[in-house]
Amino acid sequence: MIRIVGLQRDSDPRKEFVLLQNQGSMRVCLKGHALLSESAGEKPNFAVIRDDACLMPGQYALVRTCSGTPRWDTKTDGYPVYYVYLGESESLWTEEYVPVHVLAPQHSYCERTKELLML
Repeated sequence: MIRIVGLQRDSDPRKEFVLLQNQGSMRVCLKGHALLSESAGEKPNFAVIRDDACLMPGQYALVRTCSGTPRWDTKTDGYPVYYVYLGESESLWTEEYVPVHVLAPQHSYCERTKELLML
């Protein structure tokens, strides 16, 4: 189960991030998870994670608003963290006291290519 454990709001998208943690007991893939804010304006801020990375139980993902190259890195305590970049030029989570939610995919479906069997 992915949970938000930290949120850094800033008007500069390079300083803004959401810290996620896998608090479940199974591996969870990030692809398809979304972040949504309850904006006071007409349109809520919304971002979908497209990275095909998986978090083991207890691992973190740092979702940065700015552009960058997704990668695994280690924190100062040696624990691994995955960096996700949304590629936005403007900040998403600047409104104070507005909740931010993480939405998880319930089910995914994709067409499969027909496999050839050699007999």
